[in-house]
Amino acid sequence: MLFNTLFLCSLFRAYLYMRSGELLLKRRWMIRAIVILLGIATTRPVMGIFFATSRITHLQPSQFFGMAFWIGFSINTLLIEFFLRSRVREENPVGLHQNQHTA
Repeated sequence: MLFNTLFLCSLFRAYLYMRSGELLLKRRWMIRAIVILLGIATTRPVMGIFFATSRITHLQPSQFFGMAFWIGFSINTLLIEFFLRSRVREENPVGLHQNQHTA
């Protein structure tokens, strides 16, 4: 439910920014929405690692299924947030917010 909610909120924010003409912010929120969906793809290799190591860890799928989802989605979320925030610093090296103007 958490990731579904985050996905829908990201799409809604992107829509609101598109309507107000803030295309850069719209693009950032669309990227976040897409990355949440790609978390499903990232979860699969994580789940594969859990299956491959189940003889060593003695974990059953019911025990690692939730962990695999959290790991998969967290990896994507952290990476894209680092990327987006580094882009903000490159675009605004002085630390100005988008709504501020230089004199």
